[in-house]
Amino acid sequence: MAHIAIDSTRCKGCERCIVACPKDLIHFSHELNDRGYDYVVYDGDPALCTGCSLCAVACPDQGIEVWNNKDKQVFVNTTGLTERMTHYCPGCTHGVVHRITAEVLQELGLLGRTVGVAPVGCAVLAYEYFGFDMFEAAHGRAPAVATGAKRARPELIVFTYQGDGDLAAIGTNEIIHTANRGEKVTVIFLNNAIYGMTGGQMAPTTLAGQVTTTSPFGRNVQDAGEAIRVCEMLATLKTPAFIARGTAHDAKGAIKLKKLLRRAFEYQRDNTCFTFVEVLSTCPTNWGCSPTEASEWLEKNMMPYYPLGVFKEPEVAS
Repeated sequence: MAHIAIDSTRCKGCERCIVACPKDLIHFSHELNDRGYDYVVYDGDPALCTGCSLCAVACPDQGIEVWNNKDKQVFVNTTGLTERMTHYCPGCTHGVVHRITAEVLQELGLLGRTVGVAPVGCAVLAYEYFGFDMFEAAHGRAPAVATGAKRARPELIVFTYQGDGDLAAIGTNEIIHTANRGEKVTVIFLNNAIYGMTGGQMAPTTLAGQVTTTSPFGRNVQDAGEAIRVCEMLATLKTPAFIARGTAHDAKGAIKLKKLLRRAFEYQRDNTCFTFVEVLSTCPTNWGCSPTEASEWLEKNMMPYYPLGVFKEPEVAS
């Protein structure tokens, strides 16, 4: 029969796997692990487990592995990440996007020639988690660093990993001109509509009316303007590119996001064009809610304003 294994030490009790499981087989242990989190356990009827892997796909902490009913392991944690446990808050979707990125690079056989560029922000320690070479860029300058790496070593697969404060505020100039030049790099842009690391301030992507520490009465568009839609902005450039937006807030969204990231890295592998994938993400800590409530808030508020999909594709020669 199918079954799963949960590493209680890695678990932060974010509940994402509990919500993802269609058979209600995972529950809180009501005990604390060594890091002080109420970890989850697989204690439902094992006969009901189908090995669907949705629990593992939703997990941001590399804490679940899955076997099918033939005792074949169907979800194995990627070798593209290190064993180091992340510093992210419970329910933060950075861990999901890290894992998906590493999985795609591993499946495409690109790990050995990949270089990433870490941002300033919550993912500033990304170089501790990805299992390949990483640069650390100054705030907002990751696309410039990526440009230098790719031009100097065009055989490398180069990507940046940036948040909305890093890319859409101080780094706006960098991303626009990198895209306009058509640099053959991949940019992964996490949008959680807030500044995360510095305490939950209003970001360029903060929605109209959204409360933050610097907009306690909600974003006033008369003073601050509307939230910036980066995908739509970059898609207006004439330069060929692949521009897409996905989400990491639930397992089904993560599965679709992986397909977008695969396409982005395939385009770079084939030296086709600049590629950009925006990821709608949650920030339960600074949104002041539970991880489950954060996912619900994203669906209700962010997805209508930031629609998912592909906004631009390079023309394929017939």
